[in-house]
Amino acid sequence: MSRWLCALVLAAPLAAAQAPPTTAPVAATVNGETIRQDQVDAVIRRMRVADGPLSDSQVKRLRQEVVQDLIDDLLLRQHMRRHGPKVEPAELDKHMAALAAGLRRQGKTLAEYCRENGRTDEQVRDSWATLVQFQRYVDQQATDEKLRKYHEANRALFDRETVRVSQIVVRVGPNAPPTERAAARQKLAAVRAEVVAGKLSFADAARKHSMCPSAPKGGDLGFVGLRDPAADEAVVRAAFAQKAGEVSEPLDGEFGVHLVQATERKPGTPTAFEKVADLVRECYAEDVRQGLVGLLRQQATIQVTAP
Repeated sequence: MSRWLCALVLAAPLAAAQAPPTTAPVAATVNGETIRQDQVDAVIRRMRVADGPLSDSQVKRLRQEVVQDLIDDLLLRQHMRRHGPKVEPAELDKHMAALAAGLRRQGKTLAEYCRENGRTDEQVRDSWATLVQFQRYVDQQATDEKLRKYHEANRALFDRETVRVSQIVVRVGPNAPPTERAAARQKLAAVRAEVVAGKLSFADAARKHSMCPSAPKGGDLGFVGLRDPAADEAVVRAAFAQKAGEVSEPLDGEFGVHLVQATERKPGTPTAFEKVADLVRECYAEDVRQGLVGLLRQQATIQVTAP
């Protein structure tokens, strides 16, 4: 079992399938199965906030992100339940025993773990079944040839290249109407035209228009790498695709609509596939997961209850 898959079980609960009767409010419904608010709360309790208490708007944003993550987890579980490789009960028994042993080393019982996360033993077992099935699903695709090609195609990631990024953000909420997002894109298209025409520097445009804390610094976010957990992935990918000084078209990101500029690039250290093979496979598996979940979202019936 990879470190990434183990982390899903040990660090953050997946959305429970066939949850027991409860009066807890429903956070979301996915193809008829519910994600409860107490499950969302359980995930948030396990998160550590490094910068002190969150504001009401930050808490709301965090809850929305957790709900979306749990929707992804439940979609994956539903798919594996119907189409995933079979997992023998004896194999799940071993995983449950290993989980219990790990919890004992932390001074905790499996029952306590389940209570903290609003889940039953059977739901935890179901999580392991999904993770094992997904690992085998990836194994069917992750040939040595494919992984080597993936490594070569993603050299910037594995060699740890970094790019200095600046951005201009017009904030748009995830549940905002399409007209609001369209207006933000139109505004940033006009800003981009001014910058490209040389009428305004990107930094000055950021100071004038950006709704990001980086605005006083001209939108400068510093150097970031691909899959940097502290950076918006859409923004980082746009920056890596640019030449220094170019300005992206308006693009949708985590906090709204963005203009992105890459100002400087630092090369990384070349890696041999054999030295990073495990990391390559983990990253490949995550790309497979995201692709599968994206497809499942298009086919699913999802209803989210506003927090």
